[in-house]
Amino acid sequence: MSAPSADDTSAGAGGAASARRDQPLRRRLGWFLVVRTVLVTMFLAFAAWVYGPQPAAGPDPRLGLIALGYGVTAISALLLPRVQRIVLFAGTQVTVDLALVTLVILATGGLASPLAVLYNVVILNSALLRLGRGVVATAAAAAIVYGALMAELAAAAPGGMPLGPHAASHGTIILSFFAIAGLARYLSTQLAAAESLLAARQEDLGRIEVLQQLVANAVDNGLVVTDGNGRMVSANPTAVEILGLVPGASGVALGDVLPGAAGLAADGAAVELALGDSGEAQRHLRVKVGTLTDTYQHAIGRIYVLQDVTTVRELEARLREQEQLEAYADTVRTTSATDVTVFEGLVGESEPMRRVFGLVEKVAPSDSTVLVTGESGTGKELVARAIHTRSPRAGREFVPVNCGAIPDTLIESELFGHVRGAFTGAVADRPGLFRQAHRGTIFLDEIGELPLPMQVRLLRVLQERQVVPVGGTTAMPVDVRVVAATNRDLERLVAEGKFREDLYYRLNVIRIETPSLRARPEDIPLLLVHLLRTCSARHGKTVERVSPRTLRTLCTYAYPGNIRELENVVDHAITLCEGDTLTEQDLPAQVMAHGETAAGEPEPPAPPVFGDGRNLDEQLETYEKDMLLAALERAGGVRKRAAELLGIKYRSLRHRLSKYGLASPDDDDLDLGSALN
Repeated sequence: MSAPSADDTSAGAGGAASARRDQPLRRRLGWFLVVRTVLVTMFLAFAAWVYGPQPAAGPDPRLGLIALGYGVTAISALLLPRVQRIVLFAGTQVTVDLALVTLVILATGGLASPLAVLYNVVILNSALLRLGRGVVATAAAAAIVYGALMAELAAAAPGGMPLGPHAASHGTIILSFFAIAGLARYLSTQLAAAESLLAARQEDLGRIEVLQQLVANAVDNGLVVTDGNGRMVSANPTAVEILGLVPGASGVALGDVLPGAAGLAADGAAVELALGDSGEAQRHLRVKVGTLTDTYQHAIGRIYVLQDVTTVRELEARLREQEQLEAYADTVRTTSATDVTVFEGLVGESEPMRRVFGLVEKVAPSDSTVLVTGESGTGKELVARAIHTRSPRAGREFVPVNCGAIPDTLIESELFGHVRGAFTGAVADRPGLFRQAHRGTIFLDEIGELPLPMQVRLLRVLQERQVVPVGGTTAMPVDVRVVAATNRDLERLVAEGKFREDLYYRLNVIRIETPSLRARPEDIPLLLVHLLRTCSARHGKTVERVSPRTLRTLCTYAYPGNIRELENVVDHAITLCEGDTLTEQDLPAQVMAHGETAAGEPEPPAPPVFGDGRNLDEQLETYEKDMLLAALERAGGVRKRAAELLGIKYRSLRHRLSKYGLASPDDDDLDLGSALN
């Protein structure tokens, strides 16, 4: 098969173009035939009712002519899809219309028929078919046919009926043909021009919409268009990604997807909204709103411009954090020891610490019992000492007691004393810690560890202000202020029956809660200044600065052990530091691991909970022994310093050292001296 020639291709293209031009006429002609079919059907039914079968003569023969017209109309409708020369076919249909109207006039009375007006309908139909000059030609044909019909009917009438009396009316009808033709052609021309203009505008609008869509898809910002009810009409891909929408979603209220968007003022300044729950997944959007109006400047909707500024806000936060760290570094570098706010050993300028200082100032002058609560290592004993120092009892003794470090069998004797011979080993009278604190302050640390039987004895002492030594019978008055402390939830212990409710209310007269270090991170630089000075002096070094990365690590570490852990970290770092600046290499391993995790490196896996088959007691004993040895090593063998590092009293340290066979003869000598006293 040979390829089509250029002429064939041109002919094919011309045929396609001609078919596109004829398509509107074919569509109008289809409606024209549908209307004609309906009208002829209605007229046929009416004629059948009027001229139907008569009792004498049968059906009127004129019904056959009407049925013929109906058949012609039906055949034309069937032939329309197959006709090629559509203009000629349209002219033929107008001619058929003229013939049908003529038949209708003949069937309805001839000269007296009122249906000559139907010729005007044919003329209007030719105008609606957009036949151009054919409209006037149709009017001329209608005038000729109507005039000839009237003349023929007048001549055929009996006696030769004259046209004179009806000439004016018939002439008016014929003139109306041309008047209707002229008006119809003018209106059809205007209508055609309006349709062409509308088609051109629609084509332009289509191009604008395509261009608008291309621009909307190309911009980096999200674009959302809503209707007058705030429901989304369209959203570009960027907006779909930002808002997490399904592509092509519409009809959804924007306020449901982006809370707060519906209430924004239109044509105002850009507003920043948060998308999502608070946390790392939250996105920050900068939203600008514009009003969409129609031709008459009536608001019909809104357009929202969305800009994701999450990365910008994160960079700003990091910049602020870096500036804050640099300011902290300057604080550490330039602040002298005298510039640090120290309140009776407590360091801090944060709001939580100022509240603690204020409470201490208020309660110190009174003798009210105080309960100090807070996590381990937050400085509860320092608060108790500050209360004592600021009180009228400052000249008397401050006696600290760690209730959790004294064995249950000795705690009563330690607190209330004993008489000689009260038990084996009681070789002399012992006054007890309450009598030692007479007219001073006794600090009952870890009060939540006190056994229930001792809670009863302590409650009686607090109520009666008298103590009875172990083995004694005489009550001895004591004038002592009680400050208790715990890191446990006493309310929960009371509910569980592990702590007496009456003792709890006797102790909880005034409550001071020491904040954790996590609750006051702004105090870390000041604490570093203070600890750098004190630890450097203790180690005989001059460490005055902290590198920025080290400071960042120290300021972002969680400190589960609070200030005590911070002090140990600084002590460890200064011990290893070889210059005048602390670096990350000087920090303990657990702090370094946190710094690496915060910097984006993977967090090391946690050690296994269960070891090599040893039971819980064995593992706890191993851990306790390792802590004792580490404390002794860091303290240079000084037992009292090791006890301070561990946060326990010397008696408890001695007991634990003896338990693991780590005690020395010096410890026994000190113990004998304590017993004699």
